[in-house]
This record gives sequence, C-alpha cells and structure tokens, in this order.
Amino acid sequence: MMERVRSLFRATRLTNRRRHPRYPVSASVEILHQGNAGRDAEITDVSAGGALLIPTLSIEPGQEIEIYHPGSTMRVSAQVIANDAEGTRVRFLSEGAGAIVSVWLRGLHARPVADGQAG
Repeated sequence: MMERVRSLFRATRLTNRRRHPRYPVSASVEILHQGNAGRDAEITDVSAGGALLIPTLSIEPGQEIEIYHPGSTMRVSAQVIANDAEGTRVRFLSEGAGAIVSVWLRGLHARPVADGQAG
C-alpha cells in the first residue's frame, strides 16, 4: 500500500515539472487577436515562459495574441498553447517577457503589508 502511494506521488511530481517558477498575480488585461476588438480577461499564474488567462478564450492553440494591460500600457505578444477548464495557457514570444510581466504586475497589484506583520 505504501509503495502505491509513493509511486503516485512520484508520478504527480514528474507530470507537474515546469521549466520556470510560477508567480501568482491577478490583473485585468485585454486580449487582442487578429485585429479584433479586445476581449477582457484576467492574467494569472505568470512565469518567465508564459501565463494562464481566465476565462478560457475561444482562440485555437498555435494562434498568436497580444496581451494588453491598460493600467500600465504594457503589451506582450504570446502564443496560445492550450485551452482547458482552468483557462487559456499562453507562451510569451519574447524571451524574458514573462519575468518582466510577473515583476511588473506583482508590483502594481501588490497588497501592502500591515504594520507589525512579516512581509
């Protein structure tokens, strides 16, 4: 029984290996695709390589999009990797864009720590 639990744990760890650490953010963005009007979404779970967009977009994997953050006028090109129940997963097209997006959005949307609390 214990060996079965260990094998399940190892399998889960191996299937969830990611290239870059993920950072929780939550910011409203507009998604631009093929010159169409922007669609509202939330960008979350950002890494140096990509992000999760919520809700799931009706854009096929392989398609390129532009993610626009109106509060900062930041624009980032990305490619749709997958659509699933959690949302739309994208890969940033320029190297390092994810690191910049993550730091920028976490800074813009950080919640101040109350006095006397660890930060």
